[in-house]
Amino acid sequence: MNAPDNTVSGLYDHGPVRTIRDVEDMERLPLEARIPWWNVNDWIKYGCELAPEKPALHYVQDGDPEGKCITTSYRDLQRRAYQAANLFHSLGAEANDVVFFLLPTVPQLFVVTLGALEVGIACGANWLLKSDHVLELIQSSRAKIVIALGPTPGYEIWENIEAVKDRLEGVRIFSVQGPGGTKLPDYDFDDALERQPGERLTFQRTVQPDELAAYVHSGGTTGSPKLVKLTHRGMAYKCWANAWVMAHTPDDVIFADYPMFHIAGIFGRGILALANGMTIVIPSPLGARDKKFIANYWKFVEKFRISLLSGVPTTLSVLAKHPPTTEDISSMRKYMCTGSTAMPAEVAREIEHSTGVRVLATYGATEFTQNVTQGPRDGDPKYGSGGLRLPYTEVKVVQLNDKGEIERGCAVDEIGAVLIRGPSISPGYVDPKYDEGVFVKGGWINNGDLGRIDADGYLWITGRAKDLIIRGGHNIDPTMIEETLRRHKSVLLAAAVSKPDAYAGELPVAYVQLVKGAKSTGEEIAAFAREHTPERAAAPKEVYVLEEMPLTDIGKPSKVQLRHDAAERAFTAALAPVLGSGAGIQVKVGADATHGTLATLRVSAAGRDRDVLEKAIHEVMKAYTMRYAVKWE
Repeated sequence: MNAPDNTVSGLYDHGPVRTIRDVEDMERLPLEARIPWWNVNDWIKYGCELAPEKPALHYVQDGDPEGKCITTSYRDLQRRAYQAANLFHSLGAEANDVVFFLLPTVPQLFVVTLGALEVGIACGANWLLKSDHVLELIQSSRAKIVIALGPTPGYEIWENIEAVKDRLEGVRIFSVQGPGGTKLPDYDFDDALERQPGERLTFQRTVQPDELAAYVHSGGTTGSPKLVKLTHRGMAYKCWANAWVMAHTPDDVIFADYPMFHIAGIFGRGILALANGMTIVIPSPLGARDKKFIANYWKFVEKFRISLLSGVPTTLSVLAKHPPTTEDISSMRKYMCTGSTAMPAEVAREIEHSTGVRVLATYGATEFTQNVTQGPRDGDPKYGSGGLRLPYTEVKVVQLNDKGEIERGCAVDEIGAVLIRGPSISPGYVDPKYDEGVFVKGGWINNGDLGRIDADGYLWITGRAKDLIIRGGHNIDPTMIEETLRRHKSVLLAAAVSKPDAYAGELPVAYVQLVKGAKSTGEEIAAFAREHTPERAAAPKEVYVLEEMPLTDIGKPSKVQLRHDAAERAFTAALAPVLGSGAGIQVKVGADATHGTLATLRVSAAGRDRDVLEKAIHEVMKAYTMRYAVKWE
């Protein structure tokens, strides 16, 4: 590492960010003059050596701010990271080798990440995945080393590793003892660390900016995980750019409440924070998934003097309904960020009203190394927008032709495909078959989002191409429906998706989770939506009340799952009349390797003529575009 020991002059002299003019002013200097290091390891060394005795991590195991807290100083974190790097190197890991980990948010996760970055490529995966998906990711990453949570109540991580380890030939496996879990002496990671020196690295490595630093998996809207390549250049740029846009300083204290296999977790709540010498509070290994932590959220803010908040819209929606009461939140900055443009404007206003903190939305993706836009911290957040582009990053909206090629740029406020180009963009996926249609000629990336840029340079995401509801050829943005539903006093979470329709092709339907104690029915909320949805055709045909909204790994409504459910309901209703009495049907819609999505119709019809029934089923199903298969029982 070549990072200097002392603070870089001017690194934290953040000017104001009010309008796009402030972004453009930053670009008067070439980017190379702004970035002190193009190697993320040098950034982390800098962060560790700013104040070695300062807390790097506060770790609380159970979501209780008054519970046991384990603190790790920057000196200890750096020592353990060096031990990890030396361990990995002693096992034969080199620059292009992958260290794969399946860990909830525990201190060892940060040690593994920093050690892996030193020696090769870090790859954290979703520990909620089942064993077959875990095996697929380990094999596709070509991991040399795997580190997983050992047997721990409430987790099935080690059980999934046990199920596949015989198929991981040549892979070295380590375990991390979890909270209340069992230590496995033959696999224990911490024991292995203590056999390695921690005062320095035992090997030399010169890292080039375009070398790979990490693989991070991204499901996108398809729900199919893909490993995204991220470079030292991209991460080094974002260590500077995100610090500038948020005015980060080493005095900041933040939560590690995102899943750490997600880019907003591993980078935003990990690498970025450590590179800038901030203190990270782990409120629970489950992060924001821990309901006890959410119930104690403002108590955590008070006790640990949290300065910068963030969260996905679902988390912030809950917090908006449960603002601080007697807690001292004076440590907080007057702004915070959310990792999504899907942040409901009403929720942002509620949080600002109850806390005095403005919510700055962002637009980002794993393929961008987190966000590429953000609301200005000193300007108008324009609730509902994704804010302004980061310096040295290009954002444009274009019309594409049928081949996915750029046809023309869009006018101000004209909706089109959102394209991004800049130093943080991924060079591609580990499996190049996913690159087609995403990485566009000229170095641009098309992540499948639709949006517009207004006269002030703010980006507004209007939907995803795959999320659009196309009713009789008319495009309906689900955001319009969701914003309306969230204004209902009983609605906590809302998601709008399409259901198949024989006449219109698709019709809008919605799913809601109610505020605790609310008794509103789906019919009542649907009536509210019909009255208040700005566009008549967008009013949902049905509103389904769920006890709990299905969420993705990062806390967003799982629209893949909801679309499948809507299709199952639609096909069941359409087929019931033609089957008549004496026949039963069960419809299951799911992902299919050949057709993308397949409806499986399980029909029980004892004593009925199958040929007649099959023709009747075909007459109904031929009106839909989704493929189907009949299974007789």
